Amino acid sequence: MFNLDRITCLRAFLVALALGPVNAAPITHNDLAGHEDGGPAVWPTPQEITLTSGKVSLTGDVTIVTDDFKDPATISTVKEVVAAAGGNAVLASKSSGKGTQIFVGTETEAGVAVAAAKALTGNSANGLDADGYVFASGNYEQQPSIVLNGVDTRGTFYAAQTLRQLLDGDHIPGVKVRDWPLMSIRGSIEGFYGVPWSHEARLDQFAFYGKHKMNTYVYTPKDDLLLRAKWRTLYSGDELTQLKELVETANTNHVDFTYALSPGLDVCYSSDEDFDATVAKFNQLRDFGVSNFYIALDDIPLEFHCDADKKKWPETENDEWIADAQTFYLNRVQTEYIEPNNLKDLETVPTHYAGSAASPYKTEFGTKLNKMIRVQWTGEGVFSDEITVDSVVAADKSYVTENLFLWDNFPVNDANRDRLFLNPLTKRAAELYKHLLGFTSNPMNQPYASMATLANYGDYTWNGPSYDPTKSTEASLWELSGTDTTVHDALIAFTDLNQNWPYQNPQVNATQLNKDITAFWAARKAGTSDGTEALKDRLELIISIPDVLPDMAMKAFATDVAPWATVAKQWATACKHLIAMLEALDDKDQSTADAEFNSAKEWVEKTKAKTVDDRNAQGEDLPKSIVPTTGDGAFDKFLTDATAIYNGK
Repeated sequence: MFNLDRITCLRAFLVALALGPVNAAPITHNDLAGHEDGGPAVWPTPQEITLTSGKVSLTGDVTIVTDDFKDPATISTVKEVVAAAGGNAVLASKSSGKGTQIFVGTETEAGVAVAAAKALTGNSANGLDADGYVFASGNYEQQPSIVLNGVDTRGTFYAAQTLRQLLDGDHIPGVKVRDWPLMSIRGSIEGFYGVPWSHEARLDQFAFYGKHKMNTYVYTPKDDLLLRAKWRTLYSGDELTQLKELVETANTNHVDFTYALSPGLDVCYSSDEDFDATVAKFNQLRDFGVSNFYIALDDIPLEFHCDADKKKWPETENDEWIADAQTFYLNRVQTEYIEPNNLKDLETVPTHYAGSAASPYKTEFGTKLNKMIRVQWTGEGVFSDEITVDSVVAADKSYVTENLFLWDNFPVNDANRDRLFLNPLTKRAAELYKHLLGFTSNPMNQPYASMATLANYGDYTWNGPSYDPTKSTEASLWELSGTDTTVHDALIAFTDLNQNWPYQNPQVNATQLNKDITAFWAARKAGTSDGTEALKDRLELIISIPDVLPDMAMKAFATDVAPWATVAKQWATACKHLIAMLEALDDKDQSTADAEFNSAKEWVEKTKAKTVDDRNAQGEDLPKSIVPTTGDGAFDKFLTDATAIYNGK
């Protein structure tokens, strides 16, 4: 049997940490977060939130008052919340004068929402930063009322996400919220090598981002040939149809779809033909609604590919020549294409994209680059354990820009494709919002397995000073698992097995599993059975993972991680046999010990199977070519130690 009492106590402790006293004083989201029973939670942390008395029922007829506000995603979200509460949503341009009223809209499109916001909170969303909103519930004009007033359409959509999160059974608690993001760029960059995300996974990502108030997705998977190796080739057929659907779905969820071309392997920077090829590629996307474009110059050799470039920018001892060529090309795209078409300012990642120290390339690149172009940077390293204010301030100076934002290579696993990294986002300074436009996370090849950490990014980039990695992760894991505690316990155990991101200091190694293994060996050394049951319970829990995870609320997570769940089960089963072998040795039963040890070896052999798909740089799929690794070395060490005892060492 599982040791559920220990797990339940741990969960109760974490929930107790997340909850605070309910009163009318300003509170953080953690006072409303983390309920086991699915009670209200607000993530990311609102900038200002105050609990008030009373509650607003969403049963019976509920009038959604929109005036001239017509955003389908916002209205659909509000309708879904009302339906979930058991109410009947009625759409109207003005108040019905009876029952609960929900006022929805912006300053320019819904004067009724502005009036309700002022009455319930003393102010409207006017003057807030982009994506900000005011939310309130209480009595307005002697009727139970809720107001969702955004400074813009996306802000109103985010107010609807807060409404969704605050639903508690059939009502919304009395609350006032005034909220806005501290970073303007919040999202992900699909910029890894290996198997790109599926079309369906990208669609699901956009829905997830919308719910978590993330507004950015950069499309640039390295092994998409039409982005990089064959960048001049236009899209056609199914690829073009799918791109159109991606853009439409991103726009629906208020996510800026950014198309990032990677021409640097063979571009001729001074060529009119290559400039025209760039524009032609961008125009394909602009035709169905993309207004954010990006040119990626990362991971390319510092060399020219045409005689015209070599003649125009003679090579010198330092790297200024390549920086001059690159900025010539980038500036031309900005001034001759982006600006005339009223698009968002161009974005780029330079070839030297890591480290905050100045260099001839960085100085030349930043000095010559059009100051409106946004520049991405990965931190002090390609993979950065920590991002500090001092580092960012230095990088701003080195790249000579006020438009720097992070390409954060976490939790990306393309350099360790046998591993999953389910760590929380940590060691990003709380005050970085003062010096950066924002962050895009480079996630894993496994899109759904990346979601817990992506939720961390949503929380951090919205309100860094209030970001708590432990509580943010606890909330995201509950969201992914659903409310079934058996499923949640299996997800927590699986997460524990996949923590060892190799670029962090200190490294984290399957904390709970190692704790139980340490207690097991200590008990054997002391000659007692105390501590042995915890490891047995944990192994049984791990063995259950492949069967239990498919019942998660986010079912595709289980599909994403199936090879790792299976190998975890195999290792845990092997360890069960090793424990039985040790117990047989204690009983002087060599025959049983031999049988159990041989069974353990058979299960260990199963862990060596190649079950993870891959893709090479030529775009060729390599089915079942990688052996998945899990347990952060804990299983391996237990095998080694138990085998030594079996061999009499």
